[in-house]
Amino acid sequence: MGKANLRPAFYDELTGLPKFNLLRNVLTDYIVRRSCNQFVGVDRFALVYLDINNFTYLNETYGYKVCDNIIKCIAEYLATKVSDLNYVTRVTSDKFAILCTDFESHQKIYDKIEEVINGCNICISDQAIHITMSAGIALFPDHGRDIDTLMKKAETASYLAKKTGKDINIYSDKLQKDIIEQVQMINKLQNGIDKEEFLLFYQPEYNLITNEIIGVEALVRWPQPEKGFISPDIFIPIAEKSKQIYSLERWIINEALQQKERWEKSGLDNIELSINLSSKTLESESNFQKIEEIISSYQVDFTKIIFEITETIILSQVDLAIERLKRLRAYGIKIALDDFGTGYSSLTHIMKLPIDIIKIDKSFIQSIPHGNEETVITNNILSLAHELNFRVVAEGIETQEQLDYLKHTSCERGQGYLLCKPLPSDKLNDILRK
Repeated sequence: MGKANLRPAFYDELTGLPKFNLLRNVLTDYIVRRSCNQFVGVDRFALVYLDINNFTYLNETYGYKVCDNIIKCIAEYLATKVSDLNYVTRVTSDKFAILCTDFESHQKIYDKIEEVINGCNICISDQAIHITMSAGIALFPDHGRDIDTLMKKAETASYLAKKTGKDINIYSDKLQKDIIEQVQMINKLQNGIDKEEFLLFYQPEYNLITNEIIGVEALVRWPQPEKGFISPDIFIPIAEKSKQIYSLERWIINEALQQKERWEKSGLDNIELSINLSSKTLESESNFQKIEEIISSYQVDFTKIIFEITETIILSQVDLAIERLKRLRAYGIKIALDDFGTGYSSLTHIMKLPIDIIKIDKSFIQSIPHGNEETVITNNILSLAHELNFRVVAEGIETQEQLDYLKHTSCERGQGYLLCKPLPSDKLNDILRK
């Protein structure tokens, strides 16, 4: 077979970079010679797996033709940037691999790859596009003695880097354990959703001046036989990453509205009901429509329904959030901004969003009155909210000192363990009727 005929098999047509099977041959030969003590030189090497973040979004935004040019520019950038690291290949459409044989330590290779992925700015048709990547690093012989094992572990490290919001991960057994545990939790979560193992508890919200219950917040709980509860802080983030949040949230909303319907029929029609809404659901039109279908199937007083969102929405797609929140408000539903103060929302964003209520994050409340900075922020939030006619709710009130301070600063509403912990509906009913 002629040399020209070998090119399609070993070189990528779009970028001109070697394909991974050529790197496989190089590494396999290297490993064999090393094991036979026939290789003189570097004793170790690193395999780096690079994954372009949000490539699907780039395709949807710019189209496949422009994205082909983006890939070519990235390939040229990598080839230039890593020339001193020996070898760069294109593995699949948006993934590359780098062979690094020249490094002194884990930190040196980490720093070099960090420099590579943070400097990838390209220009297409006079438009600057900042490319972000997630990188996973596997070391020979520490993490494997064959190319397939090393590639799998580098890919695993890259996957976890992307999922945890990091730029780079060097493979470790702990990373592998984390993935296994996450997969097990996803399977367990699906089984829990299918069997409806979840419960709703309700935490009262009080008028801090009159000490009356004016509303409740629906909170999902996942009981385990003889083991208590799995914390929402564990299973909700996994549900969001695995997209199981869609079906779980539909169950929560359906269950909460059923309870609201029962309360209204029993004469408790003045109680407001707050339900948390995931940013994932708000971003997905098809899943948001399913939420609307659930809402439309109930005949309750929607002016007593509140959907709580977090600042994550503000940071992602503001215009999209505004459009869908307005659709909820068309039913009479109120919108609350939850965990306020912990994110990066600006006054501009708050003014644009159709928000009725601001909930001050418990981290600020728990610092009262000894955390000077947090106390100042809390005072400013209260002042701003009153001037803009937002309702304010203080979360996480746990001490009498915090409660007294909030009353003194004219915070009319609050919730927390000092007032009442979350309760199942049957135990809450007696409290609501007092």
